[in-house]
Amino acid sequence: MATGQIYLLLGLLSFSMLGVLHKVADVKQSRPSAINALLFSSSLLFVFLFALFGTPTGPAVPMRVAAIAVPFGIAASVAILTFQAGLKHGDIATSWLAINLSAGIPTVASILIYDEPVGVGKALALGLIPVSMFLLWKDKKAQEGRDQVS
Repeated sequence: MATGQIYLLLGLLSFSMLGVLHKVADVKQSRPSAINALLFSSSLLFVFLFALFGTPTGPAVPMRVAAIAVPFGIAASVAILTFQAGLKHGDIATSWLAINLSAGIPTVASILIYDEPVGVGKALALGLIPVSMFLLWKDKKAQEGRDQVS
């Protein structure tokens, strides 16, 4: 298995565990700020150790990448904190789906900025994102209607 595939698998597993742990924290009624602090301090430690020890061939992270990572990490922290606070107003399954669908934004940017090739699968996935968002909106409206009748 190639190194890129290992990173992809680890990222997928980590992102999946993040969703599971958010659900556990929500059920246990944990504070969103505490979960956010634990999430980002542990990821900072992991990335710092990886960057510090690097690889046998040299530093793992160029300084330019580290400089870019800090503001993106802060933005991600704010996004997760906002997501956690917003869970009080809706289902976690719906919220998590919306977060996952937001991956389409950097994908479209990559296509437009870097002329990334678009295969049939990627085009189909990108085309289904607005359909999914519409269905989520329609479901939310139906749920609100059912709640008003009750």
